Amino acid sequence: MEIILTILVAFAVGGISGIFGLGGGFILVPVLATLLGFPMNYAVGSAACYVLGPATTSLLYRDVNIQQWRLPLIIGGGLFIGVLGGSALISRLAASPEELVRKLADYLVMGTYVLMLTVLGIFSVWESWRAARYRPLPRGWITSVLIPPVVRLSEWDDRTMSLPVLAWFGILVGFLSGMLGISGGLLLFPGLLYLFALPAQQSVVCSMILVWIVAFQSTIAHAMYGNIRLDIVCALLAGGTIGARLGTSLGLRLGSQELRKSFGYLALGTSLFVLVQLIFMLKS
Repeated sequence: MEIILTILVAFAVGGISGIFGLGGGFILVPVLATLLGFPMNYAVGSAACYVLGPATTSLLYRDVNIQQWRLPLIIGGGLFIGVLGGSALISRLAASPEELVRKLADYLVMGTYVLMLTVLGIFSVWESWRAARYRPLPRGWITSVLIPPVVRLSEWDDRTMSLPVLAWFGILVGFLSGMLGISGGLLLFPGLLYLFALPAQQSVVCSMILVWIVAFQSTIAHAMYGNIRLDIVCALLAGGTIGARLGTSLGLRLGSQELRKSFGYLALGTSLFVLVQLIFMLKS
């Protein structure tokens, strides 16, 4: 029954991954750790490994060309450093002989989820509400910071971006990804959309490429620390890969404003679920 439930959850999460260019780890980790009772380090590591399946499926379906990999690979260097740091932190806390420190790892992961999802959800819903009333927020807040060296990206509307800014953006996202077991799409999609002003569909494509890169890096990092359970990963892949294929097809039909608003509601709904689980954890 546990395996069947895991497959069904993965199918739903895979669909979400395909629609928004996310990995889905931000939903999987709380479900695996709280509802199915897996230790937090195994939930984080297995979710990171699983993401490779839906991410690969979505990339193949979107028929991404080689030029579109340039921006993600630039950000990917910082992501790799951040993922190693985040993975090391959660692994050391989970492996501590002190029970209080091990519980701290659970509280840190769940609490960070609640804060991050709430902020992202409220902002996305508010921004889409303004856009629907023809009062859109200015985007591309960080593109004016052109710390040299800079690069011109002809494949992304001929934009000029700072390499150090892209690298530090990758480090921050990578650290949170490694610590939380997420692929980074939860932060990459709104980051590319609002900070770098990429159009929604381009943000999805770039985010999905980066999700695949982060998932690959996180899998290696968590495998080094023994945080991956192959039986969990196989069950997740069985449902998630099919869900990602269907979700990608649906996501291509959605407009920019619909994507942003739906993303906000998804983040808020997940935040509420995680908050309830965190309250039960603190009471136990």
